[in-house]
Order: sequence, then structure tokens, then C-alpha cells
Amino acid sequence: MMTALLISLSLLLPPADSLSAVQRSYARGEKVRVSEGTSAAAYLFGPDAGYSGAAASWNYRTEPAPVLREEGTGLSEGQLNIATLVRLDSLSAVRGKVRYANGVKRGVLWNSSSDYSTLYPYVMADTVGGDLRKEEYAFSGGYTARRGRFHWGVEGAYRALHEYRQVDPRPRNIVSDLHVTGSAGWRATPGYVLDASFAYRRYSQTQSMSFHNERGRNTAILHLTGLGGHFSRFAGATDSYLNTRYTGNGLTVAAAWLPVREAGWNATASYSLLDLVHFLPLPNQTEIPYTELYTREADARLQYLSRGGDLAWKAGAFARYQWRIGQEIILDNGAAGYIKELLRADMFHSGNLTAGVDGLLQWRQRWSLGARADYTLNEENYAYPVRTLTHAGIRAGLDAGYRRQSGLWHWKAALGGGLYRSLSGTLRIPEEYTDARLAAYWQEQYARICAGSYDAHLLLYAERQLSARLSLYAQASGRALFPAGFAPAFYSTLSLGINF
Repeated sequence: MMTALLISLSLLLPPADSLSAVQRSYARGEKVRVSEGTSAAAYLFGPDAGYSGAAASWNYRTEPAPVLREEGTGLSEGQLNIATLVRLDSLSAVRGKVRYANGVKRGVLWNSSSDYSTLYPYVMADTVGGDLRKEEYAFSGGYTARRGRFHWGVEGAYRALHEYRQVDPRPRNIVSDLHVTGSAGWRATPGYVLDASFAYRRYSQTQSMSFHNERGRNTAILHLTGLGGHFSRFAGATDSYLNTRYTGNGLTVAAAWLPVREAGWNATASYSLLDLVHFLPLPNQTEIPYTELYTREADARLQYLSRGGDLAWKAGAFARYQWRIGQEIILDNGAAGYIKELLRADMFHSGNLTAGVDGLLQWRQRWSLGARADYTLNEENYAYPVRTLTHAGIRAGLDAGYRRQSGLWHWKAALGGGLYRSLSGTLRIPEEYTDARLAAYWQEQYARICAGSYDAHLLLYAERQLSARLSLYAQASGRALFPAGFAPAFYSTLSLGINF
């Protein structure tokens, strides 16, 4: 229904200018652009004319030695994406997106939950692993307007995800993820806009594990607590401990300083939080919370954009820090006929910092050269028994591109590469308190995390105008990653779409 609405809206409302479909597409490829952050309104001041597009894509990944084995060693996925931006007049605009994805994550190990990076470290896992099928729906829509020096906007987004396995052990996860954002601001000076936004997030995931063959119940089902730890009390394949539920709320506050002419200083900053409660059904009780996870993230970016004659460029600095506190709830032995909470303890702490600089030069809106360098630091600690993981590294990369629009054609190509070097790291896993399989896994993962690597990537794009308001395009992109001491990984995406 949302898909039909977006297509109907883009077709019924005429464009506000005389640009062809190919010209609109070419204009959106401009690389020296303002960063809008999380604003639901700032796109009103962007340079893009109205546009609409739909594309079918196929994503493929093969990664024999991934940094996150919990996300699998491969992926084969088809996607359908539809997006539109309609400028209703010079003072208002609407936009929307729809995505459908269906595929298979291959070789998933030590994780049976969806959205691993959101829930870590409190995920459920089995010791067998295997492929996970996935089906995902996502859509978003928003409206923005301005009156005089003031502007405002609202936007909503929803994602639904279903992941499951068709052989024992059989996890089945259902995710619901809702975001609502409101933004407002004013034109603080003739050349700049100040924007502030507030967003609310509601997240939930239900997870169940089943067996169609009772002989498969000798598999261990573990409720992990991070860095090789797990709740030994709830281990095994007992029906009472095979279902879990996550629910939580999140908030984001953000601000943006935007140059309205796409040149000058541009700054964005945001702070977000997400609090998740993990519930476990128990005998003779509906359910009881047994972990809580508090995630906080601060993000900032500052850049300067310049345009003059044939040359345009931008340069900036960025930083992001995320920290997590995992609280575990101590439960009694249920001697009274039901299990109750005794106390709570902060057991897991982590911090992840990424900071760096980047820049881009563009010549005659055709040739471009970009560079980026960043530093990363990750620290994870578990209180008792003491478990520790620390790691620091640097990453640098270069990208070169060329694009051109001539007559009925628009094409572009990009080529780039980068390298990563580990600077330091420590891992402490007490083997006497750790399942031997988990201890071996973390030793292997630590070696992979600390491995240096280099990569190369390529993108090719061609678009042909079919009529004044319709064009057809094809795009292919690929990336190869070569970690030292491990098998290489390959990623590719093929897309066929229309712009209208």
C-alpha cells in the first residue's frame, strides 16, 4: 500500500522544473554536499529537484573469516527499493522510501538472535549454527514546510524483520522497530539555517527456539553475557528457556547548522539512547526480566564546503563514541514456588570510539578524488569473572570517480582502496570459567580483529533516458577485502532500476 502511494504521488504531482529524468539523476550524484544529520526537515533546503526511483538489487557476500561470525560467513539477498522526493511548492516537500528484502545469511555461529549489534552482548545462541533465512519490510515518510524564517518537519519510519532456520535447532525471530522524528528551526542568518530535532524509538523482538527431532536436544542453547560468558543456570534445550523477548525505548536529540547555498560551514551533532529489557519466560510465571542493556551514543561532525569556478571541495572532521552498560538481575532459586528478583549488578561495560578526517575534491562536476583516515578504539569489560577485550587501529582510504551526462546518457565509475592496521590489543578470557568452545572461538576472533587488511572496490553505472520523465539504469559494485593471515572476502551488488 505504501509503495502504491509513493508511486502515485510522484506521478500525479508534476515536477517543479523542466529537468529530464537523467538530468535529475545526474544532479543527485553531486558529491560536495551538506550533511543534514538526523533532521526530518533540512532536506527542504537541499539542492535536489523532485525525483522518484525504483530498483531491484541482488547483494552477495562471501566472508570465510568475518570479524563478526555472529552475522555469518555469507549473504545472498534480493531487494526492492522505492524512493521519492516531491516538492509540493517552493515552501514544502514530502519524501518517502520503501524497502523489501528476502535472502539467506550463511554460516551464522554463536548467535540465534536478530539485530546482533543492537542486542550485544545479551543474545541467545546455539552451538551448531547454520543458515538463517530473512525477510524484511521497511518504509518511511515525511513532510516538511517553512513559513518566513521558520521551518518544521515530521517523519516516521517502521521496520519489520523475520528471521528463521528450517533445520534443528530452529530459531524464529520477529522484530518490530518504529522511529518517529520531529524537527524545527529557523534561518539564523541570510546564509545559514539552524535545525533541531527530537526522535523517539520503540523496539521489540520476540525469539523462540524449537526442535522437530528430539535427538537434536543434546545441542546446548546458551544465553550469552559477553566475552565468552553465559548464564549456566539457563543453558540446555529445556523448553522453559527457549523463548525470550526484548523490548525497549530510545530517544535522540540532534542539532544541525546548514549552509543554504551548499557552501560554507556545516556542523551536526546528536546524542541518542536506547534502553532494552530482556525477558525470560519461566515455569509457573509469565516472564521475568533478567538483563537490561543501556546504550548511549554521541556523534559530531564539522566540515567546510567551497565552490568556485570549476572546482568544488569539502573537508571535515568527525567523531562518534558509543558506550554500553549491561545490567544482570540475580534471581532466587524459586523455592517459594516462583522465582523473584534478589538484586541487580552492572556486569558488562563497553566503549567504542571512532574519530577521523575526510575530504573530497571535485573538478567540473565530473572528476572527483576523496580521502579518509580514522582511528578506532574498542574496550569491553565483564566484572566477574574478569573478562577483557581492548583493541585500537587506524584506517585510511582513497577514492577516485568520474561521471558524465551527455544527451540521453548518464554514466559514472568509481575506484578506490584502503588499508587497516592494528595498533594494540589485549584479550583476557579465564578458561577455567569458560566453555572450551567459546574460549576457542574468542581467541580466533581476537586474532581476526587484530589482523591488518587492505581492500579495493569498484562501481560502474549506466543510465539511458527513455522519455522526458523516465530513464532506465544498471549498476554493479564490488569490493574485495584481504585480511592478513585469513581468507579474502568478497562483496557485490547488482541493481536494475528506473528513475521517473
